[in-house]
Amino acid sequence: MTNGQESNGREERRQAGIDGDWICVGAIAGSHGVRGDIKLKSFTDGPDAIFTYSEIYKGPNGPLVSLKKVRVAKDSFVVRLEGVETPEEAQALKSTQLFVSRASLPQAEEDEFYLADLIGLIAFDDTGAEIGFVRAVENFGSEDLLELVLNEAVKNLGRQVFVPFRKVFVPTVNIAAGSVTIAFDEWQKIHVSERDTDGDE
Repeated sequence: MTNGQESNGREERRQAGIDGDWICVGAIAGSHGVRGDIKLKSFTDGPDAIFTYSEIYKGPNGPLVSLKKVRVAKDSFVVRLEGVETPEEAQALKSTQLFVSRASLPQAEEDEFYLADLIGLIAFDDTGAEIGFVRAVENFGSEDLLELVLNEAVKNLGRQVFVPFRKVFVPTVNIAAGSVTIAFDEWQKIHVSERDTDGDE
């Protein structure tokens, strides 16, 4: 594992809203209406889960904030934030990230982990060769996908690829070691097969 890869992994975790013992659960998207309401984007698995946390902070280890859900909006919530009374005050908070302490999250069972813990892991293929790192975990509606940034571009695929987070393609996750094993050859076979099928239609 190179120092460069470790640095890349740490930076991706920071950008993804994971800062030490703090995890980003939402962000303020701007003001809404004339009463100082805000638009809130939730990053929790179930969007409403953001309202179940008793302590939410403005930034890692920042000041506590108090949220009150007003209603559901398209891809967001309309929320009242204690102390914010005007649209100008609400708009000034745009892009503010909201965090919870990792200690406030339920303890993961043995062999379980949070998807956020996958971000920044160094990726190895099943021969033990380092192939890149996990940049993000995405879900476009059907299943969770690991976005990998590869050390070397693969023909017709490039350096950024999405691997389904299934046991067959991701047989081993070792959070303590900071690594994940990808059955990369197997994934490439399926991926190329699917691309060929799409081309025949």
